[in-house]
Amino acid sequence: MATTINNFTYISNKVRRITARTSANQITDEEVRGYINSFMVYDLPLHARMFYNRQPYSRQLNTNVGTYSITAIKNTYSNFEPPAYIDGFQIQYMQDEQSFYQLYPRLKYSVTLTTGSGVAGPYAGTYSYLPITPGTVVISTTDVAGNSLVATDNGAGVLTGDVTAGTVNYTTGAIAAVNFTAVVPTGTTIYMSANNYITGRPIAVLYFNNEFVFWPYPDRAYTFQITAYINPTEYAFGGGAAFPGLNQWADVITFGASMKIFTDNLDIESYGKVKILFDEAKRLALRRTMEQLSTQRVATIYDDATNWPNQYYGYPYS
Repeated sequence: MATTINNFTYISNKVRRITARTSANQITDEEVRGYINSFMVYDLPLHARMFYNRQPYSRQLNTNVGTYSITAIKNTYSNFEPPAYIDGFQIQYMQDEQSFYQLYPRLKYSVTLTTGSGVAGPYAGTYSYLPITPGTVVISTTDVAGNSLVATDNGAGVLTGDVTAGTVNYTTGAIAAVNFTAVVPTGTTIYMSANNYITGRPIAVLYFNNEFVFWPYPDRAYTFQITAYINPTEYAFGGGAAFPGLNQWADVITFGASMKIFTDNLDIESYGKVKILFDEAKRLALRRTMEQLSTQRVATIYDDATNWPNQYYGYPYS
């Protein structure tokens, strides 16, 4: 019967032979599995970005919500790359925060909300630059001793800081029930500043700080799609779980896990020997990716500029 190489029994046994640790007294099965999973999940995606791991990533955009965090899935994907689409329309993709906000600035406008009346509150007023971007509201004044009183919103319409109460309506601009923690002298100006935004079909997206930021904000539900490289998943061992990847990865994972064992034991000589075998196995595993990618030219800003719209310029907003 032919040996099955795409399972973790084969990989575990081979790791033990390579590292000369065939006994559980030298290294436990649990430790071997830990090295295998550590290499496969965290190291392999950085050693080799395989075409097999290239998948579409999509999510629904909600009305008036311009920022979407990927913190919960940041370990699921190793990279995102253009082109990016909104409902099938290609949009501009950027990763430089400075460039994005130079083109699509988020300006904060300051107004006089109201004036103090010799009490801590409540105060109310209306902000006219609408709609208000959640999390950008700042209300400020001074108390009888000249100390600053500053309140900010928590992104959910509630004021926090030097206040005991206060709400913000992001749609109407109504500020209500603002109670400061100290008395505001009569006639003292109470200022408010905030960002506002426009809505429409997004024409650009910024990928920065584990967030996708769209401009303009969606005026309705849209589907966003971009290409992503997905990380291998941790193997649970046992229970008949399928091998999480291509069969050609088996030797790459074997040599990689062995190198991690040698590293932890400062066995640099053995590490160097296995590294030669690892590099060869990696080249063979990447052959499929290289042959797949060789069927197309690499798009550049120059050779693709005449075929507008493209991944660098996107569709015009309309």
